[in-house]
Amino acid sequence: MATGLDMFKKEMEPARQLYTREIIRFTKKYDAIGEMSVREFPDIDTQEYIFSFKRLDGTSQKELDEILLEIADHMEEFSKTQGIEKFYQFTCIWL
Repeated sequence: MATGLDMFKKEMEPARQLYTREIIRFTKKYDAIGEMSVREFPDIDTQEYIFSFKRLDGTSQKELDEILLEIADHMEEFSKTQGIEKFYQFTCIWL
């Protein structure tokens, strides 16, 4: 028997793949951040997706904050245009 979490993950999988491809594509232009990892934090019926980027040495906090804002704005707009707002509600981006 599938749990609520199992059903949620199955429903979100296509959106997760689309979102992941786009965030990788979009962030390639930033030399100040490195590899991305995705962590999943399950709850009873939902799950949060944390997209975390490695900070590269020598990058100021101000520059990182500006990059984070640009990524977040882009991914919010992308999620709206692609119809994956529900998935977007369960994501977080960390630098």
